[in-house]
Amino acid sequence: MTDFSIVPPNYKDKDPRGLAVLFPNSIRNSDQSFVGFIKKMQVFDFYNSLSMFEEYAHNNGFILVPASVMHWRRRNTFGTERRVRVGRKSFYLVREHELTEGEKEKLLDHINEVRRVSI
Repeated sequence: MTDFSIVPPNYKDKDPRGLAVLFPNSIRNSDQSFVGFIKKMQVFDFYNSLSMFEEYAHNNGFILVPASVMHWRRRNTFGTERRVRVGRKSFYLVREHELTEGEKEKLLDHINEVRRVSI
């Protein structure tokens, strides 16, 4: 399970920061380009932050699990000491043996969805 990642594998390939350096005038001149750039930057920043937390979790023997995968009562048992917030979403640091079968299935579905959609 620690081989799996909830971060898309190709998120660094679509880093929008280079656009601001190469095409600053085209981004600034139209509102549509600026809004599109900001949205791409927000998605990239979210996944960049998430990858850092995921690396931390893997180094300490945990798996980073989205809150949407877990039942709310089970999330309450972990408390705030194992919760990580990235943007508006919550993730929990869980050991592999602590996951139930249903949570494993939901986590694998979530990982497949992230890989299918990607950014």
